[in-house]
Amino acid sequence: MMTLFVVASLEGWPDIMIATVDAVGIDKGPEKEANALYAIFYMVFILVGSFFLLNFFIGVLFLKYTQA
Repeated sequence: MMTLFVVASLEGWPDIMIATVDAVGIDKGPEKEANALYAIFYMVFILVGSFFLLNFFIGVLFLKYTQA
């Protein structure tokens, strides 16, 4: 969950994406761009998670703050 929050907040997500794309398996060293399809997951997650859900969460907090 912490990793997904870091990606959604757009702080340090390129490092996490590169580590994920280069990951091969347990007890194996990383290979350059071994799982390039994982990059698509990050693009979709950033579009949905960052631009929609994070803004929705901040909007709800702002509304509750103004009601108090």
